[in-house]
Parts: sequence; C-alpha cells; structure tokens
Amino acid sequence: MQRKWILTAVTLLIAGSAGLFAAKPSVETQQRAAVALKAMVENRNYSVRVQQASGLKGGGIASNSLLKVNGETAYSSLPYWGGGYNSFGDNDGMRFTGTISDYTVTVDKKNKVRVSFKVTTDTKRVYQIRMEIFYNRKTFISTSCPSLDPMRYDGVIGLNDQVDNEAH
Repeated sequence: MQRKWILTAVTLLIAGSAGLFAAKPSVETQQRAAVALKAMVENRNYSVRVQQASGLKGGGIASNSLLKVNGETAYSSLPYWGGGYNSFGDNDGMRFTGTISDYTVTVDKKNKVRVSFKVTTDTKRVYQIRMEIFYNRKTFISTSCPSLDPMRYDGVIGLNDQVDNEAH
C-alpha cells in the first residue's frame, strides 16, 4: 500500500514538472527576437491586440481590444473598470487618442523589451503606459492615470498592418 502511494506521488511530481522541460528557444534565438522587437517598437508603428484585461480590484475578462502606436500618436480601445477620481467630463476610461511623450525602449538581461511612454489627450488627461514584450511577442501592458485606477492587459504585439488583419 505504501509503495502505491510513493509511486503515485512520484508520478504526479514528474507529470507536474513536465512543463519545466518543455522546449524553449535558445538564448541566441531569444536575443535575435529581442533585437527585432526593439527595432519594431523604436519605429513606433505597431499594435498590441489585447486578449485579457485585469483590474486593480481583481477579476479579469477576455477582451478583443487594441493599443496602437503610430508615430507620435497612440490610440486605445482598452476596456476599463474601477474607480475614477476626476472624470474630466467624460467616461472614456482607457479609450483615448493622444500625443506620445517620454518614449523609452530598453532590453533587459532576460531579453525582454520594455517600453514606457505617456499619452496626453485633448482633455489634458495623461496616461502612463508600460509594456513588457517577450521573444514570442506576448506583451503585458500596465496603464495608469492620475484620475483612474491602474489596469493590466495581456496581448500580442505586431506591426500595425499584421495585427489589424489578424482574425480574432
């Protein structure tokens, strides 16, 4: 009986750790991907197709929305829920079109591309956008605005033409 428990425990341990041994691209492949992604975001002609949104107060929802950067302009159709401290006369939340400033791009030691910028809208609302982009184009976005609760989004980045034409 004890032998069965030990075999079951070992089997579960091996099955649970199978993901640790899954094929992962080489460091060299990840570096090449990071260089290509960095060049793409430095050109400021990309979109992130958002698939999941999460609020500060918990809970997440599936989403089919977009954060688009085109030159000096950013467009967002990202969903928002949470508290607002000053509505500026609108209920747009994270839906905006505005002018980009303080745009920075870096690559960290783990080949993640990090992008940070501010977007100022016509209503003078300022959004802070931070992104982490992985070698497989998976992208995490954190947004904040002085008048809104922070939000987090998960999606996939690509060139504007490619992301706009993807079927979701």
